Amino acid sequence: MDRQVDPVKLQEKSYILTSGDPDRPEKDHPVEPGWPFAPEKIDFRDGRVEAFSDWLTAPENPMLARVAVNRIWQWHFGEGLQKNSSDFGKLGGSPSNAKLLDFLASEFVRHGFSMKYMHRLIVTSDVYKLASETDLATEEADVKIDPADEYLWHFRLQRLEAEPIWNSILSDAGTLDLTVGGPSFDPSPRNARRNPIFDGPDFDRRVNRRAEYMIRGYSTNRDVVPVFLQAFDVDDGRVPCPIRTQTVTAPQALFMMNSPEIEKATMAFAERLKKESNGDLNRAIDLAYRYALCRPPTGTERDDALQYLQNDPARLKNFAWLMFNLDEFIYVR
Repeated sequence: MDRQVDPVKLQEKSYILTSGDPDRPEKDHPVEPGWPFAPEKIDFRDGRVEAFSDWLTAPENPMLARVAVNRIWQWHFGEGLQKNSSDFGKLGGSPSNAKLLDFLASEFVRHGFSMKYMHRLIVTSDVYKLASETDLATEEADVKIDPADEYLWHFRLQRLEAEPIWNSILSDAGTLDLTVGGPSFDPSPRNARRNPIFDGPDFDRRVNRRAEYMIRGYSTNRDVVPVFLQAFDVDDGRVPCPIRTQTVTAPQALFMMNSPEIEKATMAFAERLKKESNGDLNRAIDLAYRYALCRPPTGTERDDALQYLQNDPARLKNFAWLMFNLDEFIYVR
């Protein structure tokens, strides 16, 4: 379809900006619109931003697709094919598997930049189905060849991010509020009582919402990011964060063991198991494993759980606590 020329946009002029300030242009130093690596002839008839976005998403420009699919790969495997996911320049290093990255990028373009398609393609691949546990007979040889697991001969063990951990705890307890949208919330009611800013209309007092709505940010005079998010490596947003660090620290274990949130969730989880199993402890164990770990218990696990419960439904609370504190609950294996 032919574009109509916008004379106003065509007459816009650009100048060098002193210190990058748009209010301080150097009127004696006009510049033509463009960007690095731009084609020789650029169609600016619809505007400069529109021209740039058209070039950015053009099928013949592979950079956007490569960067996007690398981020998607990083999301699923904990590390991108290009480790420096924000630097695809010469100093950013080389992809561990350039051919795979190119293939994924071409598939992304071919399917209309559909992220849903890329997620499906990755999670149904053989490499995604690999286990983190390895065969001891071949592990020594594999480690010598690829000690950093760059070629993914086994799945990288990685911890869930803070938000899925919070959501999983409340989901298993049956108390997760799935309401979409609305103001942020602080998970600690004590903070709400101390700080009058939390009494306004822009603060939500419901503390069982998804962690995506948990308050965060940076302030010079108060600690905005909740302790839970800090413990599980959520940044305050002052600097770009292409990938979160993954630490294993005492505050994380203390939260999962002794926090008021876990105490409340274990009670709710136990009551849910009692109600849905109708007092059948075998059924309660099966439900606990399916809710917490998304799999049924093994025979040994079932026997150990029955021995622990001692035919006493009151012990389901402590059993629920044990489920929350299994490594498998917060680690993707």
